[in-house]
Amino acid sequence: MGAHAQIRVGEDMRLLKAAMFVAAGTLVMGWLRGGPSHGRRSGMMDEITRKYFSGRSEVLIDAAIAARLPVPVKRIPWLVGAIDGSVIRVTFDAAGNSYLFTTTHPMLDEPMIRILWQDPENGRLYLMWNEAFFLKPEVQRHGLGARSVAVELNEIARHGIRSVGCMAAGPSNDHIGYYAWPLLGFDAELDQRDIDLLPANLAHCRTLNELFLEPHGARHWRKHGRALAVFFDLAPDSASWSILRAYMEHRGITL
Repeated sequence: MGAHAQIRVGEDMRLLKAAMFVAAGTLVMGWLRGGPSHGRRSGMMDEITRKYFSGRSEVLIDAAIAARLPVPVKRIPWLVGAIDGSVIRVTFDAAGNSYLFTTTHPMLDEPMIRILWQDPENGRLYLMWNEAFFLKPEVQRHGLGARSVAVELNEIARHGIRSVGCMAAGPSNDHIGYYAWPLLGFDAELDQRDIDLLPANLAHCRTLNELFLEPHGARHWRKHGRALAVFFDLAPDSASWSILRAYMEHRGITL
């Protein structure tokens, strides 16, 4: 994903209606009351999730780093949204006080990179940065990208991390991350150049989440959007979760 979108997109109106129902509390109020599913693995998971995201990956990590990382090693495949059969190498950057997860898999065009930042004063994990995620063209549009991100987000929420971010690239060079990441609930403030392009019925929107919860909002952004850094708010009652849950409901994704 990252610069390339690995998410099947389209049918914006149906998705947006679902998202609006969530925001109004009429579709999945239970999600908002209980917060995210926190990485639970149940018999309810869909077939693709069961086949590709069961945590069966190899984790290569030095014992000293494993002792320092406040996440059990066995949870790392879910923490990074690894496809089963991946090899995940974990290193620690002392200067940046961050953990680097480098994941390789035959379905990936290049290694998937995740960077987990830790507060040097209190040791609290506070941000996961999705640096790179590129599925090979032949395995795109099968829901693997969306499931990988959903698995990652749900697992990260279990560990008290505040936010997940990435650079949503595009629309040049056939990159549609600028559109695909917001479809999953990633948010950013609109700046004045974005606001100036909004039609009257969307003129009140000031964030991507607000825009994507409006009829025709996603369609407008797909036409007029741009590359920018986006973040997923992991607070249980956030609009990010509302949009993601609606997307999962619409696509039949269950974890």
